[in-house]
Amino acid sequence: MAFTEDLDLFLSTDEMAVPAVSGAITGNVILDMPSETVAGGIVITTEYMATAKTSDFGGLLYGDPITVNGINYQVRDVMLIDDGSFCQLVLSKLAPPATAPGGQPREFGLQDLADVSLTDPQQGDMLISDGTDFVNTPTVDGGGA
Repeated sequence: MAFTEDLDLFLSTDEMAVPAVSGAITGNVILDMPSETVAGGIVITTEYMATAKTSDFGGLLYGDPITVNGINYQVRDVMLIDDGSFCQLVLSKLAPPATAPGGQPREFGLQDLADVSLTDPQQGDMLISDGTDFVNTPTVDGGGA
């Protein structure tokens, strides 16, 4: 006899789940935001991931918009977990006034980074921490700030 489980119990807002909306799709997800130090300890980054029922959000594609707990994100990848009942959405957090274009993710640029402020960004610039903030440094050819 097959065992049938109620997947909604895993995504109860009474526990740790939060509401999510993508177009006409609504449901609860578990949002994870692990931080990681990269680039030789120079940059600390946050990887946004949401665990959801595949039947709710498994059909999302790269670039699709999703709002999780009132914050706008853009889908980077959708990966099935275990038997495929749940999926993990890899997300990019959008700047507060930005909204995801839902099909044209390349319309976003450096100005859409939620936690970085740049002046006169040029291709090839690097972000370096000055101890308080990240600042862009000029490229070898003289571009940048």
